Amino acid sequence: MAPARYRHSLMAFGLLGALIIAEQARATVAEQPASATISSAPATAVSLAGQPLEILPSGHPVVQVGIDGGAPKRFVIDTAASITTIMPKLRAAMPGLVAKPSDNPLDGAAGRSNVKTTFVEQVEVAGHVFRKPELMLLPPGPTDHLGIDGILGADIIADFAVEMDMPGHRWRMTPQVEAGMLDGLTASVPFVLDDMRAPRLTIHLNGVEVPAILDTGARGTIINWAAAKAIGLSPASPGLAKASDIKGATNHAVASVEAPIDALTIGEAKVEGRKVRIADLSVFKVLGFTLEQPAVILGIDMFADRRFVIDHPGLRLHISPPSVPAPKQP
Repeated sequence: MAPARYRHSLMAFGLLGALIIAEQARATVAEQPASATISSAPATAVSLAGQPLEILPSGHPVVQVGIDGGAPKRFVIDTAASITTIMPKLRAAMPGLVAKPSDNPLDGAAGRSNVKTTFVEQVEVAGHVFRKPELMLLPPGPTDHLGIDGILGADIIADFAVEMDMPGHRWRMTPQVEAGMLDGLTASVPFVLDDMRAPRLTIHLNGVEVPAILDTGARGTIINWAAAKAIGLSPASPGLAKASDIKGATNHAVASVEAPIDALTIGEAKVEGRKVRIADLSVFKVLGFTLEQPAVILGIDMFADRRFVIDHPGLRLHISPPSVPAPKQP
């Protein structure tokens, strides 16, 4: 029996949220038409060993995705994007796509915009074929310069165990955790999937417990001012620096500041000496957080030196220790 497919109102944080860091929003869940089904190709040596994972200079993870039998295209894996998305460059190369206005606007990091969607015959990724899915057509925006073709969202990946080896540049997507997949992943924490099937979990910032949303499409980690206050930061705190605006898919922008943190921990996994952005993005409200509630968008920057598995069926996140660079040859 094929896993249930979903169509959400249009939201996504990561790549859709911005080239600087990024995010997006949320809404209610409705099932896709029954014709949106999944079939899996037989396992091959390539799929068992994993497939190539490109890492952009921005840190975004990029994989190969086929649409309607065409040549593979480059899509960013975005756990917080509710719907798989075609970027303007790819849309221009597919003049036969039939677009229709979406019933729901796109809620971006700092505003709202009307968008269109389209149905394609099939999407193929990591040996799995998804038939007649509805995809979002992203309008031109600040993420275009990344040069990618699309965004692989939760409507595709959230029924699978997704492994990303960031230092090793390999990835795989399997119906369930496979033998050996968790070897060496010493940290493991539970998560839940929200209405848009984004993983929500609990992390610690400088030892303080805060809720977070795992967003592999976000270049950097973003916290709101309530979370900053919880770890003793205020706009007047020393060490804060004005940062670039966070620009959303809707071309709006929100001012932010950058702050160093001592440690961010996810279960037993500890990331030390990093920086986060602080901003009260509109997406936090859309996600159900008030201005008084701490909230974190947990970006891909915190996993750049690790291998990790997002076990969607098992609702657990497994993380390796940081990789140790090979010693330089004399």
